[in-house]
Amino acid sequence: MTRRGFINGIPGLALFARAATEPLPPIVIRVNALLDQGAHSRKGLGAGEIAAFQRYQERARREYAISGIFFDVRVVEGAYLRTQGYSEIPDKFLARNVINLFVTDTLGYDIDTDRTGGCSIGPHGGGPHAGAPFYKIFLGLTDAGETTLRHEYAHHFTLDTTKASTITGNFWADCRNEYWLWRQGHGVPILPFRACVHAVWARQ
Repeated sequence: MTRRGFINGIPGLALFARAATEPLPPIVIRVNALLDQGAHSRKGLGAGEIAAFQRYQERARREYAISGIFFDVRVVEGAYLRTQGYSEIPDKFLARNVINLFVTDTLGYDIDTDRTGGCSIGPHGGGPHAGAPFYKIFLGLTDAGETTLRHEYAHHFTLDTTKASTITGNFWADCRNEYWLWRQGHGVPILPFRACVHAVWARQ
């Protein structure tokens, strides 16, 4: 018996072999990109900063496509942060059925305590953002790296941001998601990222 015949003779392995070659049904993620018009004393983001954001988004697009996840990104003009003891995006720039991605030069410590350059918040986010009906990602380009944005997307895709957050839970989620992102970056589709299929900001 040939090797192919042997594999096809085992039902479980044959099913896996077929599934591995079939493309996953696409999931499209709706994203509103809010480029901070208040950055740099209301001059807005510079060309280099916008190019960096586009590069990070392109990497996320390329890698998540491996898991059948695609992006529909729209730019919202005029967005800015309002600071009243904490950082807040005025509601007029936010939409409920999308991921609101706010891109700025530097994030305040109330959002980015550990200076990672990124933060993901859902309706159950802590602090002054608790109970807000919006899904958000904050990206601070000064501290963000090449993999920060894809990491913050992962928290939404695995539904981490639908639950109340804890220090222990966040640490575990960070480690788990980074492992999955590493595998995805090496060409392996990650089905747990597709847990978001029924999220309000996703569509098939």
